[in-house]
Amino acid sequence: MILRLISKTLPVSALCAGAFLGTASAQEACSTYVVQEGDTIGNIAIKAYGVLDYQIVFNANRDKIGNDISGLKPGTELVLPCADGRLTADAATPDVVKSTQASASRSTTAIDDYKPKIKFVTGGDWYPFTDEGLSGGGFLIRLVETAMHRGGNDRNYLVGWVDDWDSHMSVLLPYKAYDLSVAWYAPDCGKTDSMSEMTRDFCDNFLFSKSLYDAVFGFFTRADSPYADARVLADYKGARICRPEGYSMHDLDEAGLIEPAVTITIPSTLADCAEGVMQGLYDVMSVESQAMVSVRKELGLGDEFVENAFVTSIQAISAMASKSNPRAIEFLTELNAGLDEMRDSGEWYDIVASSLKEANEKLAEN
Repeated sequence: MILRLISKTLPVSALCAGAFLGTASAQEACSTYVVQEGDTIGNIAIKAYGVLDYQIVFNANRDKIGNDISGLKPGTELVLPCADGRLTADAATPDVVKSTQASASRSTTAIDDYKPKIKFVTGGDWYPFTDEGLSGGGFLIRLVETAMHRGGNDRNYLVGWVDDWDSHMSVLLPYKAYDLSVAWYAPDCGKTDSMSEMTRDFCDNFLFSKSLYDAVFGFFTRADSPYADARVLADYKGARICRPEGYSMHDLDEAGLIEPAVTITIPSTLADCAEGVMQGLYDVMSVESQAMVSVRKELGLGDEFVENAFVTSIQAISAMASKSNPRAIEFLTELNAGLDEMRDSGEWYDIVASSLKEANEKLAEN
């Protein structure tokens, strides 16, 4: 599947914004904020940025927020990044060219040509995650390539591009044409009470790296839908849910939102889901919140199509290896070591922030 993703969401409708603005104390971007009783990450983002942008707050506070962004604890101090991605007002503006150069220059070890090369594969037009039109091929590829120069890694690698994502899991990884695919949503295979066939396949046949990026998934409905008032995932039981081809379902599985409790439809594109919601074919669609700006713009959707301000799920985007690959654990361990160093040093955030800034600028040009 080909996805076209960007890095922020449209303003919420006046009705939705009104539901939040009274609950959060004043806060501003380029500052810190102490969570108050009744705050949600949604109302904090609206007050600071004027838009329901979960992801910008989440990226800067991943270690404090955890996996449940609906469960903010009063007293937690959050960093509210500047609109251009800086963590503080006196920090340098994220620059995709400078951070790319820094990524290459910080390699501290010589490549060992005697070790087998790691062959990564990804797909194009998954904007801004993996896209050949962006610097370094999109920020997921920049994260992976930088990680291979961190954590003491001394192994050569290559990155191939195959846009048929299904072929990654059905052919390219199992038959060792490539070692690791970038990137897939990693399920929690310890949660086995309810598991779809797709999630079972992931758990039975593949291994995953640590998270490259944690994506916030939103839930979108017509404004006049009874499901627009959902407060928890369980409120969607009985709904007709649309999630496009190529997406995993494990967050829905974990919430018991599998058939026959719900009806799942899997069309080819995000636009198919959005149009189906507006036509009354589906009650709810769920994808990354970052994915929907371009779709809404292309389809001309306004306040009649809303993102739920309370219900979200967090999914980890990871590199994936086939369990049949005898070096899978070795390769994933090296990638993980590099990612750990990048998060500790702050380089991970620099790459993400500069890449999303670049993507926003390209979007504005169009």
